[in-house]
This record gives sequence, C-alpha cells and structure tokens, in this order.
Amino acid sequence: MQLIWFVLLVFLEELAVGESEVDALLELKKGIQKETLTKDFVSWDSNSLESDGCPKNWYGITCSTGHVTSISLSHLGLAGEFSFLTVSRLRMLQNLSLSNNHFTGTLTRDVGLLESLQNFDLSSNLFTGSLPHQLTSLTNLALVNISLNKMEGEIPSGFANRKQLKYLDLHSNAFVGDVMSLLGQLGGSVVYVDLSCNSFSGLLDLGTADPDFMSLVSHLNVSCNNLTGELFFPHDGIPYLDSLEVLDASGNRITGKIPSFSLVVSLRVLRLGGNQLSGSLPGGLLQGSSMVLSELDLSHNQLEGPIESITSLNLRYLNLSSNSLSRPLPLRIAHCAVIDLSNNMFSGNFSRAQSWGNYVEVIDLSSNHLTGSFPNQTSRFLRLTSFRISNNSLEGLLPPVLATYPELRVVDFSFNTLSGSLPSLFISTKLIDINLSWNNFSGMVPTDGLTPQNYSLLSLDLSHNSFTGQLPPELGRFSSMVYLNLSNNLLEGAIPDDLPNTMTVFNVSYNNLSGVVPQSLQRFPSSSFHPGNMLLVVPNEAASSPKGGDIHRERNKSASTETGGKKVLSSTAVESGTQQQANLSALQQGLKNLDNPESTRKSELMASPATMPSSGDSSPGKFQQLSEHPSALRVCSPEKLAGDLHLFDSSLKFSSEELSSAPAEPVGMSCHGTLYKAVLSSGHVLAVKLLKEGIAKRRKEFAREAKKLGSIRHPNLVSLQGFYWGPKEHEKLIISNYVDAPCLALYLHGTAPQTLPPLSLDERLKIAINVACCLTHLHTASAIPHGNLKSTNILIELPNKNAVLTDYSLHRLLTAAGTAEQVLNAGALGYLPPEFTSTSKPCPSMKSDVYAFGVILLELLTGRSIPGNPEVVDLAEWVSFMAVEIRAVECFDSHILGAENRLPKTLDDILHVALKCTLPAAERPDMKMVFEELS
Repeated sequence: MQLIWFVLLVFLEELAVGESEVDALLELKKGIQKETLTKDFVSWDSNSLESDGCPKNWYGITCSTGHVTSISLSHLGLAGEFSFLTVSRLRMLQNLSLSNNHFTGTLTRDVGLLESLQNFDLSSNLFTGSLPHQLTSLTNLALVNISLNKMEGEIPSGFANRKQLKYLDLHSNAFVGDVMSLLGQLGGSVVYVDLSCNSFSGLLDLGTADPDFMSLVSHLNVSCNNLTGELFFPHDGIPYLDSLEVLDASGNRITGKIPSFSLVVSLRVLRLGGNQLSGSLPGGLLQGSSMVLSELDLSHNQLEGPIESITSLNLRYLNLSSNSLSRPLPLRIAHCAVIDLSNNMFSGNFSRAQSWGNYVEVIDLSSNHLTGSFPNQTSRFLRLTSFRISNNSLEGLLPPVLATYPELRVVDFSFNTLSGSLPSLFISTKLIDINLSWNNFSGMVPTDGLTPQNYSLLSLDLSHNSFTGQLPPELGRFSSMVYLNLSNNLLEGAIPDDLPNTMTVFNVSYNNLSGVVPQSLQRFPSSSFHPGNMLLVVPNEAASSPKGGDIHRERNKSASTETGGKKVLSSTAVESGTQQQANLSALQQGLKNLDNPESTRKSELMASPATMPSSGDSSPGKFQQLSEHPSALRVCSPEKLAGDLHLFDSSLKFSSEELSSAPAEPVGMSCHGTLYKAVLSSGHVLAVKLLKEGIAKRRKEFAREAKKLGSIRHPNLVSLQGFYWGPKEHEKLIISNYVDAPCLALYLHGTAPQTLPPLSLDERLKIAINVACCLTHLHTASAIPHGNLKSTNILIELPNKNAVLTDYSLHRLLTAAGTAEQVLNAGALGYLPPEFTSTSKPCPSMKSDVYAFGVILLELLTGRSIPGNPEVVDLAEWVSFMAVEIRAVECFDSHILGAENRLPKTLDDILHVALKCTLPAAERPDMKMVFEELS
C-alpha cells in the first residue's frame, strides 16, 4: 500500500511540475506581440499535453522525461519583452535559442537558476543592460551567443571555471573593459571567441592568456574595438598557438610593427586592417610554403616599403590597400586569387602586372602612381574577373587581347591618359561593367564582333573622352543594360530608336547630337541630353529650357505638385513649423541665398539630421530647430543630376538618376552649404550636403581627397560614402549615411520646445571619451585633423547615448578661400585657438582640434553655449579665471553637481583635462594623451 502511495505522489509531483512549465510557456507567449506571432503558435495549446503534463507537439518546444529541455524560436521575427524570470521556472532547460527576432528586455539574474543550460543564443535581438554574473556560474554552458544586441557594461568574471564552454560570441554590443581580463579567464575548452564591434580596450597581449586556452582556440575576433599598443607575442611567436586558424584584430588602434607569426602554424586568416601598424611587411607572410595562410588583410595602416615578390603557394586573398607601400609592383604573386594594392604609392611601369599568371581573379591597383602602357602581348589572365587600375598615369593604347580574357566581367581604367581608338571589348561574352571614362580615347565607339552570346553588358561609361561618329544602333542589343554614359564626347547624328528600355541611367549630354529624342528615351530628364546637343529636340521640353551652356531650366514661378503623391517640386521657402518635401535634384540652385550671417548660429543647430522632422511631417519635429530666417532655406527649381557619382562603399549601390529622384528634405545649413535628407527607392536614407558655389577644389584633387576621407572608418564617425560632381560649379554633393539623432548642442543649449532631458555626468563623460577616441583615430591612423569640431557636429545616438562625429576633414575638399570661410565662420569662433588670430591664413590642425575638444569638454561641464552666451565672451578664458579664483564650482552645470553643490572628483579631473587642451599650442597635449587620460 505504501508503494502505491509513493508512486501516486511521484506522479502527482511530476504532473504539478509539468503544469508549472506549461504555465511558464503560456506566460512567455503572452509577452510576444500578437501581430508578430506566426501560425505555428496555434500549437501552443494548454489542451495539447502529453500524459506527463509536458507540451505535445508545441512548435519550437522539446520535452524529455516530463520537462521542457529546449526552446528554439529563431528566425521568426517575434517582438515583445522576454521575461527571464518566467523562463527560469524551466529548471531542466538545456537549450534557449531566440536568435534573429526583435525581443527586448534585460538579462536578469534569474538566468542563474537554469542550471542545466548548455546552449544560450540571444543573438540579433534588442536586449539591453549588462550581463549578470549569475550567467557565468552555469557550469554546463557550452555555447553563449549574445551578439548583435544593445548590451553594455563589463563582462563579469567567472568564465574561468566553465570547463564545458566552447563557443563565446559577444560581437556588436557596447561591452567595455580590458580585453585580456576577459580572454585571460577563458580556459582550455574554448575554441571560438568573437568580441568584435564593442568597446573593449587595452593591449592584445596573448602571452598572458591561459596556455590551455591558447593551445586550443581556433577562432579569435577582437576587431572594431578600442585596443591600443603593440601586438604582443613573446619571442615573436607563441609555440602553443598551434590551433589558431583565424585572428581578426582589424579596426582598432594597434601600433608598432607586425609580428612574423612564423610559429602560428595553423593560421589561415589574418586580418589587421584599419590600425596604426607601421614599418615594413614581414617577408614570411608572403613567402615560402611553411605557412598555411590563405587570407591576409593589412589594409588601412601605415605600412611602407616595397613588396618584391609573393611566393606563398597558399595565399589566396591579399588586401594591402590604403597604406604607403611604394616602389615597383611585385614581380610575382604566386597563387593569389584576389590582390588589392589600391591607394598606395606604387610607381614604375604597370607592365610588371602582366607576369602575375593565371591564378589571379581580382586585381585592384587604383590610385597609385603607375605609368607606362599595356604591352601588345599581355597575359591571358584565364581566371581574371575584375580589373581596376583607375586614377593612375597609364598612357597609350588598349590592346585587343583584353577582350579575350575568358572570365573578365569588370573593367575600370578611368582617370588615366589612355588614348587612340578603342578595340572592341564587346566581343567578350562575360563583361558586364566597363568604365573607361576620363581618358583621351578617340575614334568611333566599336561594336565589332557582337553576337547573341555577348549581350550581357549592364554598365558602360565612356564619358569624358573624344569619341566621334554616331551612336551605334548595335547598343540596342544589350537588352539588360541599366547604365549608359557617353556624355562629354564629340558624338553626332541621331539617337537610335531601339536603345535598351531597361536603362535606369542614360546620359549623352555635351555632344553634338541632333534630331528628335526617341519616345522610349523621353522618360529621362532633360539633363540626360542637355547641355550640348544644340540641334537635339526633346519633345514636350519647356521652350525656355537651355540646350547649350546652361544646364538649368528656368525657375518655376510657383510650386508644382505631381499627382498621386509621388514627388513635390517647390520653389517656395520653408516656413517656420512646416517642412516641404522635394526631389534632391530640385535643390541644386540658389546657394547664394543661404549666406545670411545673422542666421548662422541658429541654423547650425540644424546640422544634426534629426533637427528637422521626418519625411512628410508637417509639424515641428522632436528635435527641430528652425532658423530665425526661414527664407534662407529654399527649395529651388527641379533639375536632374547630370554629372558623375562616385561611391566608396561597395555595399551601397544606387545611380545618380536614383539619387536625383529621391525625396529630399533640407535639414540644416552651414558654412559649407545645405544639408538634405534623401530617401532612396530602396528605403536607404542618406545625408547629402550640397556645397556652396566656388569653395570646392579642382576635380582631380577633390576626388583624391574625397576617396581618402571615404576610406576612414571608425565606430564614432559618420563616414563619407561618396560624392557627386556635376557639370556646373554649384553642383557638388558629398554623401554620407543619415543618422537620425539629435546633436550635442541641442542637449546642452536647446530652447523650448526643443529641450531634451539633461545629460548625466556619466553620459557626458561617455560622450567625451567617444569623441576623443574618434579624434585620436583621425590623428594617428589617418594623420588628418577634423578641422570643424563643435557641438553641432556631434550627434548623440539613442538609446545608449553614443557620440558620433560628422563633417570631418571637409577642409581637405575646399579651396583656400573655402577653408578660411569654414575657420572664420561665426558658428566656429568659440572653438578657434588663440594662434589663429595671429595668422592671415589659419588652417585646421591637430593642435586646433585639441583646443576645440577642450572647449567641447567645457561645454559638457558648464552647459553653456559657444558662442552666443551674452555672459561669456570666451568660455575657456572664463573657466580658467574661475578655477584660479577657486570658484570652479560656480561654472558647472547644476544637473551634474552633487546635492550639496560640491565638486565631485570626476568633474575636477575632466576640468583639468579641458584646461590643458586650451593651453597655448606648444603646451597642449596630443589627442592620444587626452584620450588615455579621460579613459
């Protein structure tokens, strides 16, 4: 009888446990937003249970012995706050996989109750907060993946005793702390570690890590952090790194020379790009057969010297772009499939590349100092798919053999001095992209050898040459072509009727064409045909539309709206409290109307894209700060973009035509021109700055500097994505990603109703460190000053209050007059160092950046505006005086002082750094010292 009661009690206990776990799952379901629940969750029915009370055939749920052991809800697009308190009731849970959803919430200490947990995957969600130390106490953990969330703080200690842990992925969060404090506690079971895209700091001193960890780890990624100092390998190599296959430390501030890695015998992938490494390249990385290295990325460093030859038979991918490597090109590249030597200082005859053999698939030699011409007999390059050698000094003819490379798909020889007639490249059956613009080619556009097998061409740019004759009707056979630019040549005659109807970009302006534009092409803007082509008629074109030297139509006298809400073209002023939307191309004229010095101060508060409402908003935006003189912002007459668009990010793809038709809003103006928010048809949002007339350098110098600026990447920098160069002086655009965030000035000096919550002391210190980190990167990695640092050019990303810098180094794109106008602009006067008053041609420098940063620190400490505060003429001078008088406490923002109005030590320390930054130039520290002191 006692045995029967015992069995009955065990059964009832298991049933109660089952019911408790079912209740927990149903509670989790309630937390998921109903509109994101898929039909799979119909199976989560309290009536669908096993005999032991465990869920029966519930989607994503696995049970064993009456307990829930696995929750797998990945890739479902679910949203809502996830409760770890609720899930902690599932004590036998071994697997929790929630990746690729939109869950929010914080990771609470209740997770420590899941003692059976082995796999913990929260990747690609919206979780916030810090990691609780209870997580590291789970002894059965084998996999921890919290990547791609919004978590922050230091990683708690405790992983040292986790003997089962094999996989740790924390990438793309905001975690902080010393990198070796974390790596040093990992034991010999861990084989995969990804800490990339966080804010870890310190030295990457692998010699201090656990020997067991270093002997077994195969994948180590610490890229895109704040690591400093040299890579430390005792005795230039660690014998027990015999399992390491992937090491990625790119995108940091690592200095010194590159170790030889000669004893890291299993290393297949080495990525150290985007650091401050200097010296020459260790020969062992490129030569011999002892290493199995197949991928080497050392781009965007400060490496110098020659590369004599590459003999490694294992190396397949080599990226040495954006360094200072020089001398002739390497004579051999062995079995390299991809070789990128662009943006260096290689010189000598290009013909050395002809001996690179038949293994190479991608060659990029753009932006060097190469000379010479293509030899008549060149390598067959049997596997070559992409060949880029733009922006060099090549001359002479293109050999016909180029069209016979069997796999060639992309050719870019633009910005050289190649000449003569063009061989028919169209006989190639694989070519899809040809760019031979900005050369000296002449003769007729060849179409010999066209057959149905080689109609694959998608993009053809022969602009800015001297081609003559008629537009070949054979171009109509390229039935998939999307881009055709033959502008700025000497073509004549009529435009063929049957050009491809798939084209999205078409430009034949600045030629001598005549006749009537075929109906199929009348969908393109007037700027596709004019200026130039005086005898060419565009039906339905306005009679006043210029066809010769003036690219612009006459201005419309009144606003015109296309029905259906597709676009709004307006010549009316933006009135206070309203926002008209227009096509970006409608905003190219009238920059002279923007030079109202009285409105400079208020309008600069608009430099943050978030200072204007979003598209279509007719009321003031959350962070809107309109000019006192709204007539200064004008949406002018429509005109399509007829020039050349250059993009630096290969993942960002759009044409000048698409940019031209993008809905655009003016969001601010500065001494450089007007800033617009433009929304592409893909939904990608850009910040587009239309430069004022006459301030940009000449084209080649502008392009060279813009490419250099576009190569700079940092987590606290809104990088330059490209530029547009139009045919008229006032048609210069610089393009970056749109950041929807208020600027620091609005936090510190915003006036009602645009005021924002006051920043805490910790938030202000974090902003200061973010800015200092970015400036240090600009100064050390790129040797370029920001040149225009002020609180309106610092955006504060929500919700983590990360600071990002905009408008960096634009003075390098400007003429001397344009640079002087930037320096002496009223909005920048409070940030200018005293030495600028003693020179007739002040120019931005790293020392002036340090001074401006010191003023930023004082703004953060005092909350006072620079300039424009009637009580303070010179903020640095005033605070310095008050500090000498031991009255510094009277300067500080009341929001960051203690309750008793006493000066916290942190404030005193920051004040000390700020005042050092505003010392005379010879006594100022450099940004690296400032950053280290703040950190």
